[in-house]
Amino acid sequence: MSPNAPGCTSEAIVALVRSRITTGEYPAGSPVRDGALAKEFNVSRNTARESLSLLRYAGLLTQETNRGFFVRTFDLDELKDLYQARRVFEIRAVQESQDATEAAMSRVEASVVRAETAPNNESWTDAQEHSASFHRAIVGLLGSPMLDEFYVNLMARLSTTFARSKEPGKYHSHWANPHRDILEKMRSGDRHGAEGLLRIHLDDSEASTLDLARSVGEGR
Repeated sequence: MSPNAPGCTSEAIVALVRSRITTGEYPAGSPVRDGALAKEFNVSRNTARESLSLLRYAGLLTQETNRGFFVRTFDLDELKDLYQARRVFEIRAVQESQDATEAAMSRVEASVVRAETAPNNESWTDAQEHSASFHRAIVGLLGSPMLDEFYVNLMARLSTTFARSKEPGKYHSHWANPHRDILEKMRSGDRHGAEGLLRIHLDDSEASTLDLARSVGEGR
């Protein structure tokens, strides 16, 4: 549905605002105005406010009295907790990948191919999406729409830190090779090997994210 179409649903507003947070269009700490969204989506201000409240409950926004909604900033302990949650979902998915459908496994492969064939000068949004789509596809191996939705919100939270990199495109561009290796291990039935590579990959990602957060002053 077009943003300015009459009767745009709250779910559509949530999806677009979350996407803007994920891509860095709404950076950490920035205000998200319900009045502006109401005008953009051609809905009541109350509907826009309800949508932003849903994003607050999802952990993506904060709300301040008489000031409105802001994109949430995460401190170091919160970032570590997000990575702990990632490990629970992604490692479980790899461990049980023998039960995944071929369609689900093909989505993992498609995400790897997109990253491998991306141009060197791709935008940050594209680089971030290639990395995130692989991990979403990994969780998708579990076949649970509820976990998929939770994971989308989890990755959106992390993206508020990713987007603060001075060279955000490069931040994600070096993940393609580990993704291919993890996929090949799963394809060959070596789930233990895939799990080991994934653990190393997530450890590396967490260390890079924490370093990035420290460099921009988060968690101090």
